[in-house]
Amino acid sequence: MRTAVFSIISPNYRHFARVLMDSVRQHQPEWDRFVLVVGESRAGSRESEKGLRQPTADTRHPAELFTTISIDALRLPNPRQFFFRYTLLELNTAVKPWMFEHLFALGYDRVIFLDPDIRIYSPLVELDALPPETFLTVTPHLTGSISGDDHPSERSILLAGTYNLGFLAVWRQPALARFLAWWKEKLEFQCVVDTARGLFVDQKWMDLAPGLFPGVAIIRHDGYNVAYWNLEQRAVAGEGSEATVNGQPLRFYHFSGLDPAAPSMLSRHEYGRRLSDIGDARKLVDEYLILLREAGYESFRGSPYAFGTFRDGTLVPDAARIAYRNSRELQAAAGADPFAHPELFSELRGPSRVAILLGRAGGVSYQWLSRLRPLVLLFPQPVRKAMRETLLGRRDDAPVPVRHQSSLPAGLNIIGYIGRDTGVGESARLCKKSCDAIGLANHLVDVDGGEGTQQAVYGASIFHVNADQTLIVHKQLRSVFDASAYNIGCWHWELPELPDAWIASAAPLDEIWAPTAFIQDAISRKVRIPVVHMPHGVDVSDIEACTAEELGVPAGRFTFLCMFDLASVSARKNPLGTIEAFQRAFSNQAQVALLIKVSQAADHPKEYAAIEERIRGLSNVYLTDRMLSRARVNGLIAACDAVVSLHRSEGFGLILAEAMFLGKPAVATGWSGNMDFMNGRNSCPVDYELVTLDRAYGPYAAGQQWAEPDVDHAAQFMRRLFDDAAYRTQIGERARETIRTHFSPEAAGFRYLERLRFLGLMSE
Repeated sequence: MRTAVFSIISPNYRHFARVLMDSVRQHQPEWDRFVLVVGESRAGSRESEKGLRQPTADTRHPAELFTTISIDALRLPNPRQFFFRYTLLELNTAVKPWMFEHLFALGYDRVIFLDPDIRIYSPLVELDALPPETFLTVTPHLTGSISGDDHPSERSILLAGTYNLGFLAVWRQPALARFLAWWKEKLEFQCVVDTARGLFVDQKWMDLAPGLFPGVAIIRHDGYNVAYWNLEQRAVAGEGSEATVNGQPLRFYHFSGLDPAAPSMLSRHEYGRRLSDIGDARKLVDEYLILLREAGYESFRGSPYAFGTFRDGTLVPDAARIAYRNSRELQAAAGADPFAHPELFSELRGPSRVAILLGRAGGVSYQWLSRLRPLVLLFPQPVRKAMRETLLGRRDDAPVPVRHQSSLPAGLNIIGYIGRDTGVGESARLCKKSCDAIGLANHLVDVDGGEGTQQAVYGASIFHVNADQTLIVHKQLRSVFDASAYNIGCWHWELPELPDAWIASAAPLDEIWAPTAFIQDAISRKVRIPVVHMPHGVDVSDIEACTAEELGVPAGRFTFLCMFDLASVSARKNPLGTIEAFQRAFSNQAQVALLIKVSQAADHPKEYAAIEERIRGLSNVYLTDRMLSRARVNGLIAACDAVVSLHRSEGFGLILAEAMFLGKPAVATGWSGNMDFMNGRNSCPVDYELVTLDRAYGPYAAGQQWAEPDVDHAAQFMRRLFDDAAYRTQIGERARETIRTHFSPEAAGFRYLERLRFLGLMSE
């Protein structure tokens, strides 16, 4: 199993990463090691490359200890705004799902995150012993109870989250795309330290994971994630790789809050305990402090943080970040780069020097009182709590719910090209099916319909109209937009960058629903309104018999189906690549056939002629442009043995999803929207390389990127599907389960309902 392990640091934590990755190298040498660096200045990056900022006596930590990843490598939405809204702690946790996504895109089967202030002491063998269906693994903060209410307490653990996100292991399983899309949606705007609203960076969200996703394992081994908050329940004995915890091998210790500048204190998060209080665990801490200094603590501790200052060099106070993320007016005024506008935040200052000194004094006082614990316990608990909150400045208030008011009845207006036989038209019809599946009140508005039928009936409206047509439809249906309390766009797009010309199309909308995580990434990088991952519900129930033989394929052939609309840009759909892969797999073998079914050939004669020319002389490849009803198309998919799409990019990939719904193996390029529902267990994702477009192809401009699929890899999949009936059956069964479980109309309808309730547009 190909495994990647990574950590996330800012430049001043590089010494922590070195110690961590050195321990990984010792105990898990087969894992590939990566470190994401957040907030490194360009100058600092150049110096690091030249070795100018390496510790002068550093021979233990060669440069090849881990691969450094720049924050620029991640596909973050609106990066400069993202960097500005979060403090250093918040930002370093908010980017986590994007780094998981980056590493999975490199082909890893398992990706593990570890906080930089962790050190491994023995192999994590429990991970390899988990059941094969395991998708995600977490560790709890506590495996034993804590008495009393002094920090750290069970109450403070509840505020921080049940599981400690200093460790997270994720496997490539069917739920991966859905999990990452969900996590990215939460962390794009809500990865904050705000316990009054029930939020603590990424950790609190993970409390929901065992209920939301299948295959979540909780490792309760006491040797995992030993830290200051659980030392009361975990007795450390011995040292180094021989250390044990409650009699079990120590796997890794989490030195959270340990500061080499205060070597007598266990953690800056707990003033009340010193190293002299923790028994044999002190040996681990003492050794770790030595390793940090050897790894360059003095060299790196003062490294600048690139996102800590405005462009003019003045500091960005936390108050400015909080004000920015809570004010649409500030966001609009600051534009694409808030760091360029210090004048907007001139009245928001950081804490005064007096306040800082008072805070430090409070901490020292709390530490001093903690030494007198027997005396302090004589005070009533409410008094102790008030003293602690006063000295440490920690106070929690009840959250205040905010509800969006609507003057129209609860329900969803669905606006789209209801009668058109196009992908966008089908998008609206799928939405209708999903609403009906769960009884969500809905009303259809046909963009092509008569004026009297184009009225909003319910409080929310969703417009299944792509970005290039949104402003046109807004002008046409202004009364529908104005009557609805909340307007949602459902946009499709097939490349990583939404054209700048379409950014203004978001103006009449309150938010956008993206059918795939790929679309969500492309759009959210450009628009300022929320972009929510909202997959389609797929259903293939209307089936009328239609065989490949009717379209020219001789009876008895094992048939691969390649089907697409020529209006969708033939170069993107890449039928010539599919033909090439098929030929490499089967040459002119008579028992197998490739059927290419296209539509709108009359409007695209050159593209159709190119396919005809390519298959001339091939005895087992067949081409048809015969028009079929929707039910007959479904029947054709059901009659064929597998579907193939060596596309260069897809927004969603509806035909692939429909084929998988019917239990058909799907061979498709392993990139873009179809990877929401495809993986190596339920389909055949084909390897690819990203290439830059050297010219425009229809709406896809030069300079954009798409995938060039590996035709040899595709040929291998096609050959295996033909030769291996057991594999074919297994892939088909898993495909059917994935779509019918996670991408059914019912699943989509409940996602709609959950979002509308969150917005206050539907009652609980």
